Amino acid sequence: METDSGGLLVDAGLPPRRIGALLARIGRNLTDVKAVLLTHGHTDHTCGVPSLVRERDMEVFAAPGVGESLGANTVAPGASCTVGGLKVTFFEVPHDSMTYGVRVSDGGSAVAMATDLGEASVEVLRSMRGAEAVVLEANHDTDWLRRGPYSANLKRRISSSRGHLSNRQAADAAVALAPHGLKDLIIAHLSKTNNSPTRACGTVSGALREAGHGGVRVRAAIAGHPTPWIEVGTPLRVPEHVYRYGGRGAAGQLFGIE
Repeated sequence: METDSGGLLVDAGLPPRRIGALLARIGRNLTDVKAVLLTHGHTDHTCGVPSLVRERDMEVFAAPGVGESLGANTVAPGASCTVGGLKVTFFEVPHDSMTYGVRVSDGGSAVAMATDLGEASVEVLRSMRGAEAVVLEANHDTDWLRRGPYSANLKRRISSSRGHLSNRQAADAAVALAPHGLKDLIIAHLSKTNNSPTRACGTVSGALREAGHGGVRVRAAIAGHPTPWIEVGTPLRVPEHVYRYGGRGAAGQLFGIE
């Protein structure tokens, strides 16, 4: 996320060199990043932080229980801090470890992000309501998970209220948020085994259309493929569009946009 004052990176689960390479694909570099916001303490969210702090002297912000060992500035859930001219608020989400969503506002428009959560509770939806752009987990298709290769224990963990959102749960959350100014929805944290971009986008987009909110643009975030820029605060100019992907076996390949 960025304004004229600079950019914010949400989580840093890759080495700085890899993060820099991905930023270069959208015309940016690490010097454009002023701070890192941490949502989760697991290494797939934080492993790049020590190097970013050491090599780039970046500030790090996180809610309690997430970033203390990394020297993060602690921000209480529900409280706000100002980073690069943006108001940042962390909110709790239900997961099997300490995890938070984040809402970022310039005082007018807002974006919100929540991944690694077992349910989109009333409290979570309230924290995201009014955001024009939302990044939301759609981890698995329920049928694919049920019939898939994971152990019974892992399936129970994923599908529990402190696990990960299914496509259907993400769709229900999107329908709840749509009447409150939602324009762009990025579905994220898709399982390579139990989901596909086509499946996830189809479920969420279909639910939005059925509810009369077909103007919300739905896209899938795929590891290793930066999503296009989204300008928050600008009116919708094009109809809903999603990434066009190949079959389930090629879920990681980005072919274009339609």
